[in-house]
Amino acid sequence: MAQKPRNADYTKEYNRKAILRILRHKAMSRAELARAMGLTRAASSLIMEELLNQGIVTELAPQSVGRGRSAIPLTLRSDSYYALAVDLARKGCSVALCDMAGTVLQCRKLPVYDNLVGAMIAELKSLLEAVDREKVLGIGISSPGPLDCANGRILNPPRFECWHGVEISKLLSEALDMPAYLEHDVCAMAMHQLEMGQSRNFMLVFVDIGIGAAIMSGGKLLGNSMYFTGELGHTTIRFDGRLCECGNRGCLETYASIPALLEGTQFHDWEDLIDHVHNNPDARKLLDQEAVYLSAGLINLLNLIPVDTIYLAGDICYRYELLAQRLQREISAKALDWSKSDIRIFPAAKNPNVGVLSAAEVVFSKFFTV
Repeated sequence: MAQKPRNADYTKEYNRKAILRILRHKAMSRAELARAMGLTRAASSLIMEELLNQGIVTELAPQSVGRGRSAIPLTLRSDSYYALAVDLARKGCSVALCDMAGTVLQCRKLPVYDNLVGAMIAELKSLLEAVDREKVLGIGISSPGPLDCANGRILNPPRFECWHGVEISKLLSEALDMPAYLEHDVCAMAMHQLEMGQSRNFMLVFVDIGIGAAIMSGGKLLGNSMYFTGELGHTTIRFDGRLCECGNRGCLETYASIPALLEGTQFHDWEDLIDHVHNNPDARKLLDQEAVYLSAGLINLLNLIPVDTIYLAGDICYRYELLAQRLQREISAKALDWSKSDIRIFPAAKNPNVGVLSAAEVVFSKFFTV
């Protein structure tokens, strides 16, 4: 992609977006913003007055900071911008309208059936009626991969045949006359996790019927739409191993996905397994095995890319600490970098609407990028 010229207009737009991003997370006075941005008070105030006049930011009640005038904090209005969100999943899809503060204003779930795209478009148009259309930045779409995000096309995700080859971004963009952005569901979830502000260098690992991972380095998502991202499950941990649906052998997903792990066992799902760990040696053995399998894939990435935190997402979050302890032990024993023994392992942000919030974050992330 061609780089934008670094002229006065670019600089102004960069500073404007940077101020909005700061205010999205924390209210600040004009003086605090100037210091945070490295701008003069005059330059910062010019941008702030413009944003106030446009109704994008608002002033809060003055706060006393000692002698002299009280500081007036500024904050981003949650209704300044909106995003439509589409979360595609194997069990159906959800569409939603979200505001800049990360609030789901409306969310509707659609089961899998014929002409799902038509129903999706109808629901999105209905959601638009609730807000000023001019404030809607676009449509974020999250989907299992592999994807061609640059062209908004779903390629050939396993067990997702009804969507193979669908140019979903083009269909939605033309129907609603606004930009539509496609992103791998795990990468979108990592964008949402980044907004929680706990780490800027982390790996998010999603495990249920499939396995995906996304890496944030310095607050930037590694990978781009020109090559596959998120497909940790289709990295090889055994070259002569089980045949995977992707056509390769020995993929991590054929061993560490929950259905693969539990196949032929007495346990119905991950919760059933975990609930029996303390009194059933077979359950403990399977949990240990999951840690061995999963750590093999994780260590491949950790040996290449430094992160300080691993977030677990998906069904595997249930009582996550039991798996986290075992993963930490495996990583400490096998990773090249001894400091990986201190890596933090937490559950990803918990929210019943995390799918649509993550899809909406794809839009907001595009907006904040200059």
